[in-house]
Amino acid sequence: MLCLTNFARAAAGRPPLLADPGLQMAAGHKDGDILACDEFSHEACGRDFAFWVERFTDCRAIAENIAWGTGPLGGVRAIFRAWMHSAGHRENILGHYSRIGIVVRVGSLEGNAGARVWTQDFGASC
Repeated sequence: MLCLTNFARAAAGRPPLLADPGLQMAAGHKDGDILACDEFSHEACGRDFAFWVERFTDCRAIAENIAWGTGPLGGVRAIFRAWMHSAGHRENILGHYSRIGIVVRVGSLEGNAGARVWTQDFGASC
């Protein structure tokens, strides 16, 4: 996913994003919330979208992409393609961020076993 993200950024004349351990932790906790509460939302388990990012980083500008799917619809290319065809998600991928954390977790979501839940957390001025 990082390779596809940075490929899209390069094609748009943007610098690559660097993997950030704090954003990685935040993305992992977001995926955990989504699966634990069985709630696909930026505010899963009643937490503000920034809840985990603020706990693990000091980034001043943040954004988040989430997605899920099963089978081929949960794969890297399908999820990335969906994000790039969504104005808001595309804006985050190509935005003025310098760091990223990406996590995928597999679990049961909304009655779908084997759901792959993806989170990209973006940060700048970290």
